[in-house]
Amino acid sequence: MLPAGLFCLLTGMFWIGDHGLYSKLFYWTVALPALLLIPIQRGQLKEILGSRVFVAYLPFAFYMALTVLWSATDNNAVDLMKRPLFVLLLYYALFELGNRRFPLMVTTIRWSAICSVMAAIYTLALFFVAGGNDRLAGHGALDNPLMVSHVFGFFLALWLGAYFAERQLSQPLAFFAILCLLALIVATGSRTPLLATAATVVWLAVLVGNRKGVLAVCLLAAAGVSIWLFAPEILVQRGLSYRTDIWVNALRQIGEKPWFGHGYDAPLRIQLADFPFPFHDPHNLTLAVLFAGGIVGGVLWVLFYAVALVDCWRLRSNKWVLMCSATLVYGLVSGMTEGGSFLPRPKEHWFLIWIPMAMLSLATYRARSHEQAT
Repeated sequence: MLPAGLFCLLTGMFWIGDHGLYSKLFYWTVALPALLLIPIQRGQLKEILGSRVFVAYLPFAFYMALTVLWSATDNNAVDLMKRPLFVLLLYYALFELGNRRFPLMVTTIRWSAICSVMAAIYTLALFFVAGGNDRLAGHGALDNPLMVSHVFGFFLALWLGAYFAERQLSQPLAFFAILCLLALIVATGSRTPLLATAATVVWLAVLVGNRKGVLAVCLLAAAGVSIWLFAPEILVQRGLSYRTDIWVNALRQIGEKPWFGHGYDAPLRIQLADFPFPFHDPHNLTLAVLFAGGIVGGVLWVLFYAVALVDCWRLRSNKWVLMCSATLVYGLVSGMTEGGSFLPRPKEHWFLIWIPMAMLSLATYRARSHEQAT
């Protein structure tokens, strides 16, 4: 069941049509099989505890579950405490599949990435048939530009990682995939995924440290200069989109309970003078963590990412670590200007945080185990 579950997790947003159904798809095809395997494959628990990325997640998850006790949330506390457990089951499922049937897992990820390109072509075709005069908003479960950029951006980063992981300069399939996915990202009109893509390219170039990396950075710089000279409206036409006002307001509310926060899922209300309705997220995942968990939660969040990034650097010679690190950096940078739901039910935000983290956890564990064996 787990290979099918992984495929559904990675591609389900393209064809399921509904957020609620996508969550249920995860529960039945990933979470339930993983839960049933835990008492059967108890040795896997020892292996997963050998992953530094996974171990770094545990105190963060425990603390966020604890903050429900003082949260003013309207949601059921038991339901909220399940959400960190679903992430744990995702980690376990990937470890079980990756350590037992790694070639099948690789095949599943490869076909999922190919499906993302097919979905991108289909989505672009619908957009241009409809006129293509506004921002691409997607369809089905991906019904706004940011959702589109979160999910397709994950696959764009994965394809970039796959390109940098190979020695060949010319890779037609990777070029085609990157071009299709990048065209879709540009069509959304959102600047956040463009910034995240640029950061991912720079990160990969630094990690590989070869001629391909230098060439990629030069092409990126040339593209940036070209956009600034010939189409600057892509970058400046919407200004800062009230981000600084939102962040200042969020910081003020964080300051009301700085150490332990307002609690997980506590309602956030940001009212700006220019809008008749309030914003309910700070458009920054780290600020969302600080609001919910205070300085304690923020420190655990930063340590979590620090452990992951340090492992990426130390194990950068491993191709799977390199690929997974690309999705991690893409999600990290995207979360600096968008989002507020850092521990949600399975949905598009998982492509920014938890799917990259779970994949990286497995990749770093396997890379370190291989180093020790040799």
